[in-house]
Amino acid sequence: MAEPIRREGDRRRSQRVLLRVRVVVQGQDAKGNPIHEETLTSVVNAHGALIDLSARVEVGQVIELEHRETREKQQCKVIHVGPKQGEKAPVGIEFNMPAPRFWQIDFPPESWSAPQNAGKSTS
Repeated sequence: MAEPIRREGDRRRSQRVLLRVRVVVQGQDAKGNPIHEETLTSVVNAHGALIDLSARVEVGQVIELEHRETREKQQCKVIHVGPKQGEKAPVGIEFNMPAPRFWQIDFPPESWSAPQNAGKSTS
């Protein structure tokens, strides 16, 4: 099978990891009303995350993200808002500064890829 063709802009700066982490989002919604919402991540990386958010936000908006377990906070910018799925929309956020330790995990190296038979039974 051929490798997918990737454009220069398609490269990720860090590996994405599927991880559910409780976070609190604070800031203002698209109308300027205060936000204080607890939610979960669905994907994380050293530069940000994908979260599910019921508050309406817009691309370019600045919010604060707090890790519920460690209480560490990061200033973030909204970089993507997807279509609502039920009560919440997937929102991509980017840290103002990379913070790989924020998620309390070790990210796989850039060269890492899952083995071809990962998840398949050998019996």
